[in-house]
Amino acid sequence: MQRNCFKHLFMLAGISVLLTAIPVWASDSLKIAVIDFNKCLQQSDKGLKAYKGLKEKNDKISKELEGKQEELKKLYEEFVRRRNVLSADARKDRENELMRKDEDLRNLSRKKEEEMRKETDVVLQPLIAELHEIMKKVAKEDGYTLILEGKIAMVYYYAAPVADITDKVIKIFNDTKKDKKK
Repeated sequence: MQRNCFKHLFMLAGISVLLTAIPVWASDSLKIAVIDFNKCLQQSDKGLKAYKGLKEKNDKISKELEGKQEELKKLYEEFVRRRNVLSADARKDRENELMRKDEDLRNLSRKKEEEMRKETDVVLQPLIAELHEIMKKVAKEDGYTLILEGKIAMVYYYAAPVADITDKVIKIFNDTKKDKKK
């Protein structure tokens, strides 16, 4: 879901840039740059902090689910050991109980997975918006006509080497928190 969100966001941004840049293409001054937003998020201070928090929450959820799975496994093993001494009704009741608990665990797992996706979107959206503003600023300052995000939007192109502004955006992104602290 997160990957699709990024893909659609940047494809829309790319199309918008393309449509607004058509008159510029008619001139001789087309300046293209590329950026890797995933790298910006994964290597910037703010991105690393966000991913660390998400990882901690995901690890906590994983431990909780593993504990419940282990508990269910023990109940099943106990049932297997005792099923020969249980009456038919008791055996059927235990089987139904185990199936219900297994289904509950699957539902809980799906619920937690969805919570993590939503949490990831909530945490990353402000960072993406900030990166977008920085990208626009760099494009304006350095005179770029078009900036492509090739990794997420799956834009493949073959052309002369173009300027990659990813590292510059990461540096400015890292500096923005320092500026706000002053």
